[in-house]
Amino acid sequence: MPFYRTDKDGTFSFEKYLFYRPPFHIVPQVLTNSAGELILFANNMQERGFEEINLNLGCPFPMVVNRKLGSGLLPFPNRLDTMLSVFFNENIPVKLSVKLRLGLKDKEDIYRVMNVLNQYPLEEIIIHPRLGIQQYSGKPDWDIFAECSKQHRLVGNGDIVSLDGLEVLKQRFRNVDAWMIGRGLLMNPCMLKPQLDWKETILKLHDCFLNKLKEFGLSEHQMLNQLKCFWEYPSQYLEGGRRVFRKLKKTGSLEDYEVLKKKLLGLY
Repeated sequence: MPFYRTDKDGTFSFEKYLFYRPPFHIVPQVLTNSAGELILFANNMQERGFEEINLNLGCPFPMVVNRKLGSGLLPFPNRLDTMLSVFFNENIPVKLSVKLRLGLKDKEDIYRVMNVLNQYPLEEIIIHPRLGIQQYSGKPDWDIFAECSKQHRLVGNGDIVSLDGLEVLKQRFRNVDAWMIGRGLLMNPCMLKPQLDWKETILKLHDCFLNKLKEFGLSEHQMLNQLKCFWEYPSQYLEGGRRVFRKLKKTGSLEDYEVLKKKLLGLY
């Protein structure tokens, strides 16, 4: 899910087709440091049929961090505590989960923040064991994740892009029941079922995605933008895929897109 944040007028803007769609368990995420915004978002999502929302405390991008949003809120556990206290006092019938990093610049942030989170009935806590300032460089610190997992029921996240890598983590952390593997699956939808054919599987996924875009009534320009995003991760799975993807991002019509899509798949 993308994360949502308030507009300048203090309200949220949502796509007209953003509604809960069984049987998929979709959890909208919000970027905020305000109890009022968190409550407003929860109420908005409840009206649209969602049963859970996620508070994003992990986004590492400077324009977010500088506003004390995402991982920029982690050095301020007291402010987080106030926000969660007000939210839970409202007794909104929407579950809240949290996704966070180890800290912004200091790994000690995680211990202070976890002491706050431990006071509230969160649905789950997802930890990406990097600092915000690292963004996506370096390696996840699974040793600190291990310390936190002894005291809290966690979901693990970070650079899980292969079945072998996932199995190594599952063997090490037998008390962790859930892992975020989105990027790995987007690169290789056969990640959990290597017996499947990659090209056949990615085409099925692509066509399903395209049909949904048409169902939502998007214009050709809007569909093209979404299709370009679709190939960002699969192109990384292919040797030479990044080069073709750069060309694909510059295309201006669905007809030209189809030509480059076939060229991209021809690399497999």
